Amino acid sequence: MQITKKIVWKTIVLTLCVVFILAVSAFGIASLLAPEAMMDFTASLGLESISGDYAYQEFERSGDVACLARSFIVSADMKNDHTAEERFTRLYEHEDFSQFCEEQDEAIAKEETFGGYSYRGYVCGLAARVRYRLAADGSKEDVLTFALRETADDFPQGNPMIALTVEAAAAKDTQFCQQLCDSLRNGGFPESKDYLNMIKILEDVIHE
Repeated sequence: MQITKKIVWKTIVLTLCVVFILAVSAFGIASLLAPEAMMDFTASLGLESISGDYAYQEFERSGDVACLARSFIVSADMKNDHTAEERFTRLYEHEDFSQFCEEQDEAIAKEETFGGYSYRGYVCGLAARVRYRLAADGSKEDVLTFALRETADDFPQGNPMIALTVEAAAAKDTQFCQQLCDSLRNGGFPESKDYLNMIKILEDVIHE
């Protein structure tokens, strides 16, 4: 009887081990052959960082710029800044980047909730925040130049200068906030509600 129980338990353990090995193998095969499916699967599990890596893997496999953009956004949101900067550089230099942004704007335009936002402005805003976090004191000028260049003249919602203002204000970076404030005032932007809010945020940090 005792021997029979041992055999039964050994069989159960062996079966579980085989199932586990097969599951791991299947996961690995899916990762190699279907990174796009794994990207969606891991995202559904809340594994955002892993999902971003699969998105990048799918981009390298298929060249799909949408996957590259997704991989950058995930990295930026997770504050994996070095990875995000590398992926943004590839995205920004991609020959289909501008067209892809225009296509996203067309989709956004159909959603009244997101009216006034630019996809390119959103992505470049994330990049400005990433670059600010990576920047040493001597290289923040480049970040500011980038944010100004990518902010449209009509100062749309969610533009890179807004994103950079939020990041610098949160860091209580008084000196850089002064530079941002001066750049906004001299930028010829319309004094919209968002513009005035950014000026106020910066002045609050400057005069603390």
